[in-house]
Amino acid sequence: MKNTKWKLLAMMLSVSLLIFASCGGDDDDSSSASSASSTSEEAECSETYDVAYANLATFILYFRDLEEGLRRFGAANCWNFTSADAAYVMEDQVAQIEDMVTKGVDLIIASPGDLISLKPAYEVAKEAGIPILSTGDSVKDDSLEIGFVGAIWIDTGVDQTEWMVEKLGGSGTMARIGGPGASEYVEGRLEGFEEVVAANPGIDVVFNQSADSFTAEEGLRLAQDALTANPDLNAIWADSDALALGAVQAVNEAGIDHADIWITGSDGEPAVFDQIRDGTGVDATIALHGLQWGTVTAEVAHKFLTTGSTGEDYFIPAPIELVDAENMGSRTNEDLR
Repeated sequence: MKNTKWKLLAMMLSVSLLIFASCGGDDDDSSSASSASSTSEEAECSETYDVAYANLATFILYFRDLEEGLRRFGAANCWNFTSADAAYVMEDQVAQIEDMVTKGVDLIIASPGDLISLKPAYEVAKEAGIPILSTGDSVKDDSLEIGFVGAIWIDTGVDQTEWMVEKLGGSGTMARIGGPGASEYVEGRLEGFEEVVAANPGIDVVFNQSADSFTAEEGLRLAQDALTANPDLNAIWADSDALALGAVQAVNEAGIDHADIWITGSDGEPAVFDQIRDGTGVDATIALHGLQWGTVTAEVAHKFLTTGSTGEDYFIPAPIELVDAENMGSRTNEDLR
């Protein structure tokens, strides 16, 4: 009889507790759900990885998209992901990589902005036993890098220039607005440009200067100089989409019909894709697909973290292509990221 009575009381107490719990406020429910989710995530990550990205310049869309690709992958694969933006200042990027080494991260991903300036930072990482995977650009030293996710930049310079030569029918005047610094990107693309120009004597490069930064303002300034000296200019070759967009503005301000001048860039800016579709400015770009590039980089980095090897050769090709009105198709700007 006593046992039956206590069992009944216990049942009543259990029911009361359940009713009390079910009547809790929204904040309590939210907190409980959040806690459960956090516990679940921790359970899924039996091991986490501290990964840091030394971003060259987030004011360039390509690098923002590349970082976003890394971040998305890391969130799904147990990374404690951090990043630093050098804003294209080499001294800052060196200091940021050295700080990552001091913090003792498991792996550094870097987009070095200069072949020479960044090597000391890579050497510091190597001495500390912290691997660096280069992406976008490299220091061209496989003793300091576990790999390089990138493009053969000479080839992209060749492709962009050959496209313009074809549109010009093999003859005409051309201006080149190059990028700043001595990165593998800038130097390789310049080499490709010069190679094609040398093979096409009908192309007269009447203006060839380097910008102080990869910005539309610099593209505008240099394109204005080129057009002032050469009002009948046939083509403008730019080292980035931002520079190309600045050149478009200069052409508009000069009252030049876009049908009379060809403009190309490189990166994959949404505004450039819009102009290519509409035929209102930039005519073609080397699309770097930054988001996809970031995903490829993250996959290589994760394989190294989990196996001790990238499983790849030193050079790992990233997805890039020349996009113009002929191959744009029905792809959206999001498809092209």
